[in-house]
Amino acid sequence: MIQEIPIDALLQLRQHVLWPNKDLDFVRTPNDDHGIHLGVCIQGQWVSCISLFIEENQHAVFRKFATLPDFQNKGYGSQLLQYSFNYLQQLGITTVSCSARVEKQSYYQKFGMQPNGYPYLKNGLQYVTMEVNLE
Repeated sequence: MIQEIPIDALLQLRQHVLWPNKDLDFVRTPNDDHGIHLGVCIQGQWVSCISLFIEENQHAVFRKFATLPDFQNKGYGSQLLQYSFNYLQQLGITTVSCSARVEKQSYYQKFGMQPNGYPYLKNGLQYVTMEVNLE
């Protein structure tokens, strides 16, 4: 169910969910070649994805966390996020952060993440940095 997702499937899922009006290059991150890309596959269909990036000082960032609309609110994304935290913890990571869309803040708070700083505007949307301590 949760496994590494091929980059082509990852990019298509990101685009479809997060930026459907943009091209595939828009949903790439500069560090995609160095990321750990995980996804949820249901009956041969990728329904959720997340990209993990290991940084300095036992810190990691996740980006482009997305779940197909028809599969949202069914626990797939939550399982993937919790799996990702456990995976990173096993690698010795102690803190994890993300840039969350402001309207999704309460979702991340269910996983112990807290806002760190003030909301900011990026690509026409309001974001806030969220962080959790895994220790």
